[in-house]
Amino acid sequence: MSIFNSKELREDYENSLKLYGPGPKALLWWDYRSMAIRFRELVADVPVEGKHIMDAGCGMGDLLPYLYTKSPSFRYVGMDTHKGFLDIARRRFEGHEFELADPLNKRVGMYDVVISSGVMNSNVANWQEKRRKMIKNLFAQTGEVLAFNMAGGLKPPRDDTLIAYADAQEIFDFCKTMTSRVILRTGYLKKDFTIVMFKQSFPD
Repeated sequence: MSIFNSKELREDYENSLKLYGPGPKALLWWDYRSMAIRFRELVADVPVEGKHIMDAGCGMGDLLPYLYTKSPSFRYVGMDTHKGFLDIARRRFEGHEFELADPLNKRVGMYDVVISSGVMNSNVANWQEKRRKMIKNLFAQTGEVLAFNMAGGLKPPRDDTLIAYADAQEIFDFCKTMTSRVILRTGYLKKDFTIVMFKQSFPD
């Protein structure tokens, strides 16, 4: 999904939720299989035990079960700009926090870990610069680790109407300007990559 501030995008999600119901297509994903693969890669290098975790663009909270595969002990806060998705997330995952907020474009607090899945994909004007600003903003809100994924790859396909495909090497190089401790994961899907950024002060 995406939290680019756009009336058209919000309407896309509202229409998808009405059409498909509370499943991956409502979030503009293909299916549960591709979503599961992305989440598996996204959390693979992320510390979870005892951490305060913010899920930026949480949708319906689908990331939560993948965090639980690593540890039952963490504090989770999901944030999104779509109230309909948050209402579903609150019903699905009672006891966890879900807030109506846009942490990609505004700083909402500090967390041990920040995770963002499928958010920075939209084909909008000046999308490269907007994504760099979002990455920088998210990294400023974590004390330890930022993990995010993005549509694209080392040889990104041509953009389409909805999605702009990023060059993974360019994004990786940008992230390296903020920290030398960066992991790039590719090859798990044809049009997707994951980056994990560690704060310099966070121990191995």
